Amino acid sequence: MSYDLILLMALITFFMRYAFFMEKLPIKLDLRVQRFLSFTAPCILTAMAAPIVFGEVAFSTEDITNPFLLAGIIAVVLSLLVKNTLFVVLASMGVFFSLKTML
Repeated sequence: MSYDLILLMALITFFMRYAFFMEKLPIKLDLRVQRFLSFTAPCILTAMAAPIVFGEVAFSTEDITNPFLLAGIIAVVLSLLVKNTLFVVLASMGVFFSLKTML
């Protein structure tokens, strides 16, 4: 997957969410719809990250040192503890890059 495609998916996701929450647009959404839309970012992030984390994991003794798997587990735990999606994404990316350089 190229970086251009990842950037394009991120921009589409951002602007679709931003259009609904921007106050200058005359669109007013129900509170239930706004709550429903708050789940789109974690869902899209999961759909993009799951093939990377679980796609090439071979079940052997080296699995525990796989930075993709470890960062994925940490991202799941952080998302359960912290409800700030941006923090979870940035923290898990930091953990991934740290593990990638150390391992």
